[in-house]
Amino acid sequence: MATPIGQLEIQANADGISAIVFIDDLPAEFAAVKATELAPVRSGSLIEQAAHQTVPTPTTQPQNALDATEQAQRHLQQALVQLQQYFAGQRTRFSLPLAATGTAFQQQVWRALVHIPYAQSCSYGAIADFIQNPKAVRAVGAANGRNPLAIVVPCHRVIGNNGSLTGYAGGLGRKVWLLQHEQQMQQQQQMATANV
Repeated sequence: MATPIGQLEIQANADGISAIVFIDDLPAEFAAVKATELAPVRSGSLIEQAAHQTVPTPTTQPQNALDATEQAQRHLQQALVQLQQYFAGQRTRFSLPLAATGTAFQQQVWRALVHIPYAQSCSYGAIADFIQNPKAVRAVGAANGRNPLAIVVPCHRVIGNNGSLTGYAGGLGRKVWLLQHEQQMQQQQQMATANV
């Protein structure tokens, strides 16, 4: 899938989306981003009411291989549409069944990441606190770095405890773009609502 910040590959199985990864090199205009050029990130925290929202999970098992292929194709189509809506500024939350594989700890961290509100950021320490493992800040960072579901599981919204923008598997330039895109889209939506 072509995006403003490079090519995404989406993988799925009958259970849901198993991977969303950037498959190309970071475009030159993003690779040159330096920390001193970054716009300030509005920091937020995990909102407790968001924790009560559920993450979509698989609901039915395929009857045969053909059913499994059809389900995987449906999941891919849903992901494609929802990601296109996200990049167009028309979607702030994803409603996809997720089927990424990882350790129990990684899965716990990835479930927590889904609760970081759109256009906000959260520290690794806040994620560790949220999963009730406050000493696991580095492990949270490692799990964040192994997130196979870019954008949908918004690891780009995680920043350093001091507010600094830290690494991103897709490249720091992409992280900056994603954060700024979300902030701009939210501001436009707020302005449109205020003018109604």
